[in-house]
Amino acid sequence: MNLALVIEEITLWQVALAVGAVVIVVVIVLLALLLHLVRSIESGAQLLLGVAGGVAGNTGKIKIALAVADTLDEVAQEAGRHARLLGVAAR
Repeated sequence: MNLALVIEEITLWQVALAVGAVVIVVVIVLLALLLHLVRSIESGAQLLLGVAGGVAGNTGKIKIALAVADTLDEVAQEAGRHARLLGVAAR
């Protein structure tokens, strides 16, 4: 049984270990880049969530505003009828 390695086998193992080390470094760099991108997306989403809350607060009473606008149109029409009945020129 021959336990000694031939020089070609040692070189093959050294190349395999070097390639493995390079692959590990590339994977670490890519994972770091992915982590940076995920954090960037998360911070943008948090900012968007804050803005959306403000928009929701600003438009929360839109139904009331629309109802008031409809009521104001009715009041204006009624005032016009009164003005015509009284003979006052509408402005």
